Amino acid sequence: IQARPSPATSKIQKSMTMAAEPEATTIATSNALDAREIEWAKNTPELLSEHAEINRGIIRTRFPPEPNGYLHVGHAKSMNMNFRLAFEKLGVPIEHRRTIFRYDDTNPDAETPEYIDSLRRDLEWLGWRPERTTFSSDNFQTLHELAIKLIHKGLAYVCDMTKAEMEVQRDLAKRRSSARAIGKDPDVE
Repeated sequence: IQARPSPATSKIQKSMTMAAEPEATTIATSNALDAREIEWAKNTPELLSEHAEINRGIIRTRFPPEPNGYLHVGHAKSMNMNFRLAFEKLGVPIEHRRTIFRYDDTNPDAETPEYIDSLRRDLEWLGWRPERTTFSSDNFQTLHELAIKLIHKGLAYVCDMTKAEMEVQRDLAKRRSSARAIGKDPDVE
């Protein structure tokens, strides 16, 4: 099955020049990696320039498995995308490719050293070499502090709905979505 880009995506041809040594490397995205553009999420030219200067043409991807089981075929596909295919689609020279192996260890009850070691061994056995290895949990304190700042600024909140209230809201959202899908007014149906 081949995914088809939306008409809007087909019209968009992006290119980004990354400052590299000694000359600039131009990387053009293909439709395979394009996403819809969201106006408020666009980087400014100044930010793109700063990013290019700091990274000097290096493009990074990440492979973030949860260490709560053994690798399977889906993980192998993801590794291929993050360690090779994404770079090829973008035309990134081999010397500018970097992949971070990040353990997405956000559920400590399901994660064990056995799985952490197994993921590392399998990654090596498959021949992939990450730039570095990180753990999501290393950032928990920083993320908590940032969340508190956003709450104090009124830009975030903590949801205190009960499970039952959440289930009612989820059911309502599903019914509204279903009504819209068949052309009915969701506020009447």
